Amino acid sequence: MADMQDRAEEVFAKVKDIIVKETRVDEASVTPDATMNDLYADSATRMSIGDELDREFDLGLLDVDLAEDTTVQDIVDFIVERLAESE
Repeated sequence: MADMQDRAEEVFAKVKDIIVKETRVDEASVTPDATMNDLYADSATRMSIGDELDREFDLGLLDVDLAEDTTVQDIVDFIVERLAESE
């Protein structure tokens, strides 16, 4: 189980970096329960975040429209599940 926790923390760190880069919000604002709305991510920014996540994690299917109420934890959970499925 430690592996899953480590992976989730690693994914969270990368997701946080991408969100900070794309939204230019303060790093401290990017918490697991922060929503895209909380992070001032408009639809174009959410698309950019999705594209960056797709590139970073080579998901190939993250053509998802991140909703205003999508939380950072939702994104992390989604990526961790996809990574686990591809192993």
